Amino acid sequence: MIRIRRLPLALAAPLVFVVVQFLPTPALVASAQPLVGQETISGGLRVVLVSDLKTGQRYIQLAGRSTPTYPTIDVMCDGKRWTVPLTRSDDGSVYEISRTIAEGMLAAIACRMFLPDQEIALVRQQLWAAWASPIQGSGAPHVLVGQVIEVIDGNTIRVNLGDRAEIVRYIGINTKEINQPTKGPEASGGETAETNRQLVARQQIRLELDAQERDREGRLLAYVYVADKMVNAELVRRGSAEIMTVQPNVRYRDLFVTLEQEARDDRRGLWADPSEPTTPTSVAQAGPPDAGERPGVPPESAWTCPVSQPIKGNLSTYSSGRCIFHVPDSELYGATKPERCYASVDDARRDGCQAARR
Repeated sequence: MIRIRRLPLALAAPLVFVVVQFLPTPALVASAQPLVGQETISGGLRVVLVSDLKTGQRYIQLAGRSTPTYPTIDVMCDGKRWTVPLTRSDDGSVYEISRTIAEGMLAAIACRMFLPDQEIALVRQQLWAAWASPIQGSGAPHVLVGQVIEVIDGNTIRVNLGDRAEIVRYIGINTKEINQPTKGPEASGGETAETNRQLVARQQIRLELDAQERDREGRLLAYVYVADKMVNAELVRRGSAEIMTVQPNVRYRDLFVTLEQEARDDRRGLWADPSEPTTPTSVAQAGPPDAGERPGVPPESAWTCPVSQPIKGNLSTYSSGRCIFHVPDSELYGATKPERCYASVDDARRDGCQAARR
């Protein structure tokens, strides 16, 4: 439920009730995502979370009879605060939320919106229902907060969760010590463990869980965040880890595949040895197959892909005709007109596409 705490005012003001609900507005009705389980109180302020599927842009709209138009609103999530200016006021007060702020809000445990006379708590489940990409899913993942007390190796840490200590294994990746093959993939010392130590040692972290919470050894499985940075992804980006997909924990698999290919292309870390192949062994990369077997589907419109096939392939990015694919939430995703849409990174690569650099 939405929680509201009235802020002290010099003069008493009328009580304002606030709920979050779906409000179909003329400009955004085609792509607004409804929030379930909320009711509107007639005459009260309504806070509407909207996502434009064509561009991926997110908005907060304030609506209701006699609702003031505020030049800015403030949003604070897990202690980090942003000021968002008014975008337009012809259809209620609409505030455009940047990609950076939106991702910070989705990753946070607790968010609040501040207006001049009140403070409104935004519930994680509602934010995810409105703003999460198809790959992320609409359900807010379970999140824990803890303190790193030991770095065990390149992909395993010990964390103090307040009431208990847990050994945490990073989801989706595997590490091995660079230039030290005799130590094996789970070596506790060496360069990769030191990289992990630099990223997380003694840090307060956020653990995002996936469908399966523990492995066969009883270790907690998580995507590990320090501030806004996902450590799993950063290790892959640096070439300090390779992808290791274990069902059913596949929420960020496409992101990891893209980052690993970039690390291979740039010969970072594990891939610095020229004798190493530049194509991940878990991804089959080949030219376009026969037309009857070609993966992917045509786009729904000039800018959008079907929800089930969200990855955009653009065949005219370069004069050479090389196909580039963009995953949702990548920097240029909203600005890309797809020529083919894919359900997974594997499908895009099988169609001859390469990952976008940004």
